[in-house]
Amino acid sequence: MKGFLHVLQGEWTKFRSVRSTTLCLLAAVGVSVLLELLGSQAGSTDANEQPRYSDQAYFVHTPLAGDGSVVAQVVSQQSSHEWAKAGLLVKAGVAPGTPYAAVMVTPEHGVRMEAMFDTELSGPADGAPRWLKLTRTGSSITGYESADGADWREVGTVTVALPQSVEVGLFVASPPLYVSTRTGSGTSVGIRNTVGAAIFDNVGVTGAQPARDWIGENISALPSKQTGGIPTGDLKRTDDTFTVTGSGDISGYGIASWHSPGDDDVVLLSLFGVRVGMIAVIALGVLSMTAEYRTGLIRTTFATGPRRGQVLAAKAVVLGGAVFVTGLVACVASFLLAQPGLHSGGYNPPAYPHVSLLDSESLRAVVGTAAFLALVALFSLGVAVLRRRTVGAIVFVIALIVVPQIVAPVISPEADVWMSRLTPIAGLAIQQTVDRAGQVIGPWAGLGVLCGYAVVALGLARWQLGRRDA
Repeated sequence: MKGFLHVLQGEWTKFRSVRSTTLCLLAAVGVSVLLELLGSQAGSTDANEQPRYSDQAYFVHTPLAGDGSVVAQVVSQQSSHEWAKAGLLVKAGVAPGTPYAAVMVTPEHGVRMEAMFDTELSGPADGAPRWLKLTRTGSSITGYESADGADWREVGTVTVALPQSVEVGLFVASPPLYVSTRTGSGTSVGIRNTVGAAIFDNVGVTGAQPARDWIGENISALPSKQTGGIPTGDLKRTDDTFTVTGSGDISGYGIASWHSPGDDDVVLLSLFGVRVGMIAVIALGVLSMTAEYRTGLIRTTFATGPRRGQVLAAKAVVLGGAVFVTGLVACVASFLLAQPGLHSGGYNPPAYPHVSLLDSESLRAVVGTAAFLALVALFSLGVAVLRRRTVGAIVFVIALIVVPQIVAPVISPEADVWMSRLTPIAGLAIQQTVDRAGQVIGPWAGLGVLCGYAVVALGLARWQLGRRDA
């Protein structure tokens, strides 16, 4: 151990005394931060020009004048979407965007109460079968749930400015799925409608009611980015049993089921400059070894530390540690400096909620990007040992890491997918904080691919050092 520490100290002394080391590190930081500043200032988005809510469902309703209650048992609910909704609704009218309050069951998130496109209260985690009740007292709406229709528990109370006469009844909604697919120029987002279904029984309304039977119709305000026809809901009634189908969602910014109309990954955009800054890291990793071959210093190095495996390990520790720390500084600076520019460029709520460095996803992306740079440096070190020539090693690493980003999307979407999974650039998946269906590899899996390349390169380098003269 003492011998390794001595070798490590010697490698650190060499590393910090070489001018090219400082230049490469400064270049990596400077290029990453500068490109980030320029890129964030140029950003723009029209996502917030889209509606901030969706009001789309199938509503089976009857009028209620003044105070009263509506109650029903949700006998069953189809799991068409994790946020499919089946429940009771009180609404100022059937026109989209009118004030409302609702209590509902969902397949994966239990009982919920929502109001005014921005208020959400959580109830028990139980789904259907479930009894639900909404009670209106002036402008106060209280939601209840029960397992048996006898023992009622309050979900919550909301205040909604409603007219004297309102519509009350049953509703079913099932949000669309936003599907990302890889294209030759990047990623495209499409929308696939889902249709929910639920069976209601023991439906009843108490309070002053004009003489009118139940009416079923679609509430159909298009959510942002959705085009084309909306699946039409349906009502089938047998005595007091209502079978209702519906599509869409009644929600908005602040409600969990709401899908932001923004598609960009703001955290990834804040770290995009690293894709160019890593070229300086590649050069540093190569030069940390080839410079010694070029000057003949490698002979002295091996004479001082005859255990070549220890020498390579010490170089890797010094190089990886220095690049990680420097990269972390660059990533933190890029992230923080990019935020004002992104905000002025239109990346603001509700489409793009502001992100903090201390958010778990943001922190993972920032620290993970610094680890990405350190692994790139170690991979470059291993290649440098194998090739020994500066230009050849740098060209090889750039061709393997940088070129696929440019060439693969032009070849075909399939080539882009496989290059993003199988080449070292997969490590940049660690920057992803938006979960998309078109995501080709997970953040940690992508970083694991790059780690595999670094381990193999260093393993081959150690094998090569043991069988070749300095």
